[in-house]
Amino acid sequence: MVGSIDPLHKVAVLDDGSEVPFDLFLGIPEHRVPKVVEESGLVFDEWVPVDKSNLKTRYLNVYAIGDVTNSGTPKSGLFAESAARIAAESIIAEYNGFEYTGRFSGAGSCYVEFGEGKVGRTDVDFFSKSSPTGIHFEASTALAAEKESIEKQRMARWFGAL
Repeated sequence: MVGSIDPLHKVAVLDDGSEVPFDLFLGIPEHRVPKVVEESGLVFDEWVPVDKSNLKTRYLNVYAIGDVTNSGTPKSGLFAESAARIAAESIIAEYNGFEYTGRFSGAGSCYVEFGEGKVGRTDVDFFSKSSPTGIHFEASTALAAEKESIEKQRMARWFGAL
């Protein structure tokens, strides 16, 4: 794991003291639950354990979604959004005296921009088969338009017509 960056000498210094040279460093910080969640008592083995089908925790009427869970899906907004939908529908059903039978699908798409107006997409499914599956679609301008359309729909839904 990277312990520090030495930009002057263009090296990443690893935890064991060894160095890895770079021309361009792209790094992702260690992912972990926020301290407030860690201190809440909900965390076990670094994450909040949930029933991956409905996002319920082991505590009555407590759900967890997104980056803090051990749901088995990527820590990305797309999966958090679909998990939130399942948790909300479950809460509403239970409030109205019904048992919710919907399930978190663990499926979604990830768009990656490649520049020059092109975007690639990978569709992934974490739960419907015995192991995760994915299909990659090569970068294209058609996928860039698709991504832009989805972004506009979300912005309108979240913030009203723009």
